[in-house]
Amino acid sequence: MAEFRTIIKHGYEEVALWRDQDVGIEAICAIHSTALGPAIGGTRWQPYADRDAAFADVLRLSEAMTLKSSAARLPFGGGKAVVIGDPAHKTEAQLRSYAEFVNEFEGRYLTTTDVGTTTEEIDQLSQWTPHVVGTSPALGGSGDTSALTAVTVLNGIYATLDALDGDPDPAGKTIVVVGVGKVGSRVARSLAEDGARVLVADIRAIAAAALAVEIGANTISVDEAFVAPCDVLSPNALGGVFGEETIPSLQCRAICGGANNQLLLDPEGAGLLAERGILYAPDYVVNSGGVISVAQEVAGWTYEQAVEHAEGVFETTREIFESAERRKITTAQAARDFALSQIPAPTS
Repeated sequence: MAEFRTIIKHGYEEVALWRDQDVGIEAICAIHSTALGPAIGGTRWQPYADRDAAFADVLRLSEAMTLKSSAARLPFGGGKAVVIGDPAHKTEAQLRSYAEFVNEFEGRYLTTTDVGTTTEEIDQLSQWTPHVVGTSPALGGSGDTSALTAVTVLNGIYATLDALDGDPDPAGKTIVVVGVGKVGSRVARSLAEDGARVLVADIRAIAAAALAVEIGANTISVDEAFVAPCDVLSPNALGGVFGEETIPSLQCRAICGGANNQLLLDPEGAGLLAERGILYAPDYVVNSGGVISVAQEVAGWTYEQAVEHAEGVFETTREIFESAERRKITTAQAARDFALSQIPAPTS
């Protein structure tokens, strides 16, 4: 017998716990805001140390999705769900039970892939709940979102270069791309084609070497990447990489990449970067291509319309940089203020 329990959490519209002992699943969903539209956010399936760790993650991620959708000027709110468990051992019975959990929100929360879940599993969920997005193209979904995410990251880099030197052209600039997965490889390839001096790094050294040969780039180790002199450091893998221990060693002029939650501590990390004169392009602004891809699916846009919207990240990033400079605040605070300004105030 499954148990659905609502948890009161200030600042969130709804937080709920789902436990189904019959199939061995425990999940938490947080809906941060639906002021702009249904809350969109992926399902993260991973073996958290305990429930408290899972709660902390889902709350942080759901708020970030509100900011990401809002900053991307999309008609969606923010939500997130986490499942506590090993993604390698999930069963069809667990997926079916999880779909029941999603149905409890009656469309206020739409889910898609995240860490530990795949497009194929979202396709499976769609058999039992209509409240999913990002299914495979065969089922009418947007499928792989990496292409549009690369578009938004690249436009963030162009805006960053424009803020640094008054010219968005990456030709002749040194750009370090950390993480050469689906997004990072696209970013590195495009920058190399534009004439940038690209250095690539990945914990999978063979993957980095193969890409470097393909695009005419050089490789460095991940450790070297974070201390290499460069115009832009572009993290496109794991988050939480910029904190008190790493920021003092950075030799980049700016940071702009597709990784989520890049700052280990916020707002402290943003302040440390500003003190060092390192321009930071807020991650949820420049990696918004994934949620734009979902918008394409929900709103019925053509791919060309979605690309045009993704390219708008250039102007949004410029606007955030200009606001930060004018108001003497960090770019992280300027981005947050911008995102919140797009959300209508609640009516009494």
